[in-house]
Amino acid sequence: MSNRYCLLFGLFFCLAAALPAWGRKERTESKKIDAQEITLEKNVVEGIEEGETKTAITLLVRATGIVRLVGGGPIPELVITGPEREWYVSREYDHLLKDLQHRTVTVEGYESVFELRFANGLYAGQRRTLKDIKIISIE
Repeated sequence: MSNRYCLLFGLFFCLAAALPAWGRKERTESKKIDAQEITLEKNVVEGIEEGETKTAITLLVRATGIVRLVGGGPIPELVITGPEREWYVSREYDHLLKDLQHRTVTVEGYESVFELRFANGLYAGQRRTLKDIKIISIE
């Protein structure tokens, strides 16, 4: 019996010593990124390839709906939810509608429509954003 326990203990000890080495990655030379090498002046729109998000239309619209706060994390967004669609409020104009949450408002502003696509190119819907907002009425 003692030989059996010694054999099992030896096998366990060998496996316990070898397991951490099996999970290690080989170390390669990683290049440090210097802040001088990053060109931030490149226009982001130039980097968009065919089939990704693009701005389609900008129109002056009048939107009526309930002001809601959506999204999680540190920066939620204000949305005006109408009977047929939603308009995301540009962050520059959050201060106008922040105190009007859960109320029905009518605003006028410039609507930008973004077509959203998944990574594989399938259509994922539209995102409508309002800028230059003027409050017309509050109910």
